[in-house]
Amino acid sequence: MVKIVLTADRAVFTSFSNDDALGFGLCMPLRLVPGFIEYRVLAPPVPVGRDGRAVLAPYPVAKVEAALLAAGFKRDEVAIIPPERAERVIDDDTVVVGVHVLDPQGLAPVSWTLRALTGGGVTCTQHEFERLMGRLARLKRKYRFKVVVGGPGVWQLRGLESRFGIDVLFDGEAELTFPLVVRKILDGEDVPKYIRGDVVPADAIPPIVTPSRNGVVQITRGCPRRCKFCSPTMFFFRSIPLNVVLREVELNLKAGVRAVGYVTEDVLLYGARGLEFNPEAVMKLFSETLKIAKRYSVSRVGFSHVTLSSALVARNAVKFITDVNGFSAGEPTFPQVGLESGSPRLVSKYFRGKPYPWSPEEWPDVVLRGVKLLNDNYWYPCLTYIIGFPDATPEDYVRTTELIDKLKDEGFKGWVFPLFLIPMGGTQVEGIAGFKVLKDLPQEALDCISAGWTLSLKFSRAIYPKVLSTIRNPLIRKIINGLVEKALNAMEDWMQLVMKDPSVIEGEFSKINIRHLPSLIATVIRYRVL
Repeated sequence: MVKIVLTADRAVFTSFSNDDALGFGLCMPLRLVPGFIEYRVLAPPVPVGRDGRAVLAPYPVAKVEAALLAAGFKRDEVAIIPPERAERVIDDDTVVVGVHVLDPQGLAPVSWTLRALTGGGVTCTQHEFERLMGRLARLKRKYRFKVVVGGPGVWQLRGLESRFGIDVLFDGEAELTFPLVVRKILDGEDVPKYIRGDVVPADAIPPIVTPSRNGVVQITRGCPRRCKFCSPTMFFFRSIPLNVVLREVELNLKAGVRAVGYVTEDVLLYGARGLEFNPEAVMKLFSETLKIAKRYSVSRVGFSHVTLSSALVARNAVKFITDVNGFSAGEPTFPQVGLESGSPRLVSKYFRGKPYPWSPEEWPDVVLRGVKLLNDNYWYPCLTYIIGFPDATPEDYVRTTELIDKLKDEGFKGWVFPLFLIPMGGTQVEGIAGFKVLKDLPQEALDCISAGWTLSLKFSRAIYPKVLSTIRNPLIRKIINGLVEKALNAMEDWMQLVMKDPSVIEGEFSKINIRHLPSLIATVIRYRVL
């Protein structure tokens, strides 16, 4: 008797064809993503068991399930299901449907940037969220359950609760507070429409019991660097106990997932006390994980993020990670890294903790030395930098462009992507920053965008076959390789046009629609993109 159903929209509830990087494709406007590409390549369905439960799940959803079970709910009372299974599982016994949201209105940094650069429109992430909520609304009218929505994207839904049939917006961490909310709903008690979850001590975070997609495992939660464009809920930094990390790693591997991927804001901060680094803990984390992984024929451990100042402080750990994973020019790794800006003035004002233990004035040098260290160890990062700080001047953009040019001159291997500043709810820039588009920017900002895109396109042509090599299906891999080559050509043409005349985005580019086969064929003929 399933009383509590946990799910997420299709842009989140998928394996991304075993390559998490493909998830960024779902941040594109819907009109620019053919339907067969979205549902067969970018967001294929997750397998389910005979009972309709998902065989594997997005990691945050699995964490919520684990919290409910740890709080005393029975296994048969809680079910994680893909969105397309809602009608088959939800019934008269269902009392609560929990929905995890990441980017429900297409306002996350990558999504907004891609919308601004391609002429706007509903993103795939927004479309899939609204599609799920429409499905739940129909079921809710029949079964009268409560809908609780939580996750990092809840800030996008404030004020939209009635529109989407949301009974409770749950902000913050779930492990302690969410089970209490569910218990009150089951007992027929009223609960507030907005609830903030309490911060959870590391030793109170239970391990998952449903395997996570692509072997994702969280190793740290929060960040001690306190950037003003991040949510304050990120400020309470913790490292997940090693025994919990290893338990989750083995759970995934036993279930047949042939990957391990650490989720963290900075892999080199594992075991740290604030910004007091603990390289020995980092090295033990990797060595102990690989002992388990190799028993299942998995020889590498991936990780999501690293900070350049951390790399310079913990350079021995960087080399150790490279050595135990066997990273090489033929098999590099691709972490995400925040460059943010080349202007020491903006560093000091908005993210002065990021260069620590160096000063904001030293940040450009930290960037150059840090990326050289990473490249020497076959870490080819995706550097992101911010366009649209509220008081950014032309000189600030020039400083960032100069830093990107220095990276190019020194042979940097990696990507350098501009992201528009997003005034996310709860951050210190909320209320003082807006959602910018190209026409709002000075020429120096456009030049800055162009510098990053130019360097990124050059590197993409050299590296994309390696990035896509993790896709196991040879036919899908061949299709995606071909599409990526065409996309790179199109991006190069697009960049040249936009930098000459930004108004082309709102004019010509906003009209392109290749979602359905007839429109795709018409666009191919019109623009000769193939």
